[in-house]
Amino acid sequence: MFRAVPRHNINLTGAELRLVIDGAMGRANSTDGLERFEAKCQRFFGVPHALAVESGRTALHLALHGLGLKPGAVVVLPRYCFFSLIKVVEGMGCTARYAPIDPNTFALDPNRLEAHLDDADAVVVIHPFGQIADMSSLQELCSRRGIPLVEDASQATGARWGRLRAGTMSDVGVFSLVSGKNLQTFGGGLLLTQRDDIARRIKSRLKPDEQLTPSDAQKAFRSGLQRWLLTTPLGFHGLMHPITRALDLLAPSQLEALTYEERTEYDADRPLRRLSHIQSELGCLELDELDRRNSKRRANALRLLERIEGTHGLHLPHFNPVSENSFNAVAIRSAWAKELAHRLRQSGFDTRTDYMEWFGSEKDFDEEVIYLPNHPAMCSHDIDRLAQAVRTAMHPS
Repeated sequence: MFRAVPRHNINLTGAELRLVIDGAMGRANSTDGLERFEAKCQRFFGVPHALAVESGRTALHLALHGLGLKPGAVVVLPRYCFFSLIKVVEGMGCTARYAPIDPNTFALDPNRLEAHLDDADAVVVIHPFGQIADMSSLQELCSRRGIPLVEDASQATGARWGRLRAGTMSDVGVFSLVSGKNLQTFGGGLLLTQRDDIARRIKSRLKPDEQLTPSDAQKAFRSGLQRWLLTTPLGFHGLMHPITRALDLLAPSQLEALTYEERTEYDADRPLRRLSHIQSELGCLELDELDRRNSKRRANALRLLERIEGTHGLHLPHFNPVSENSFNAVAIRSAWAKELAHRLRQSGFDTRTDYMEWFGSEKDFDEEVIYLPNHPAMCSHDIDRLAQAVRTAMHPS
């Protein structure tokens, strides 16, 4: 039976859904959710310090502040990354410097990084699409040069390299907790660190009474509830898929506009707020399900990659087979990415081309990146249909 499949699924248990509904209706009440969520994160990630804040941008701001960076400091970033990282760095008065990536992993290339480290004050590494970067090489290089390392693990929440979780293999790790991430509180951010000095600086920047309000949380949960509904089988198959399919055929620019995020400047002088108690309650429930959901994502991704391996015109990602990646998306490269995305939508699979961007004057590959759907609500049959759709789209009869 034909079933349209969304790119992301707001996967909620019964308990999570009841909490979100209560939060959206203004009925939920919590006075200690933040403290319990942070304590639970400390145990889950194995770190002494975990701070939940209003956004991933705020988490990165606090991470750089915790390292003692001042205006004019040089922060090395992957030249293939999210614009929001650049906005935070520049908003703090720091200078962004862009380093090469490995086109097979999408992550910072440790073999070409050293040439970009002169006078650098920090390095930010991304685990792209939930695939762990080469942290052992990056750690060794940054440690030898005395340069602190920051992980943006927003797409890799819960992923592991050996016994270590993404976000704990550096001086400080940051996460975004927005819809579509492996762990989501419908807005919010998380910061982890092993270092007491970093935690002290961060806490001195945060005011204890500055927290997202119940009204802020209610708005976030109402938006999250809408997103959940539109990614359910009924909501996506009956509403969103017909809309996106029609826009893909009749008004592609409007379809792109649906996912466009405005490039707003980052105000580093504004008050920084902690995550609300009720969103933190959702975070506690999400942590309980994270390993199970990531295991399903991994099984899906590996099955999909195995079935499309060798398809002409596709460049599949490389990753260390011993790492437990979280596969927030299955990202592949192709010179025909736009055509592939169009054909997949017409076959019932939501997808999109790249929302990471190139910064600086050089690129490490020329093909576009397309994100294939992968989430815990997909079954093996969905994965097999998707693999067949990809092969057919690349080699239509």
